[in-house]
Amino acid sequence: MAYTHPINVDFGRIVARRRDELGLTQSELAARSNLSRASIASIENGRQNVHLYHLYDLASALELRRVTDLLPPRPGPARGAIAVTASHGEVSEEETASVLAAIRHLVPEADGLEAE
Repeated sequence: MAYTHPINVDFGRIVARRRDELGLTQSELAARSNLSRASIASIENGRQNVHLYHLYDLASALELRRVTDLLPPRPGPARGAIAVTASHGEVSEEETASVLAAIRHLVPEADGLEAE
């Protein structure tokens, strides 16, 4: 059996709970978020890492105003530096601010983090 990171399991539970609150099936969420139903199932079971751009799609599909509403607390202390690289086109100032807020949410000691 493959290892599943605890943060992926917690994230998957949050996605599944919100999907249930909205009365959506996995197939309906998949259609809304441009992911496959199998990906939604894997995410909800903590077996799939989620790309940052999919995080935005999932938050929108789950009718959340903030991406950070999907994020579980980071387990344990932060270990080392954090680097965020945009690999899917340009990142707007609003998206950058949202990513920084998510990092600050997950890593309290990153409170002074600024975009470069």
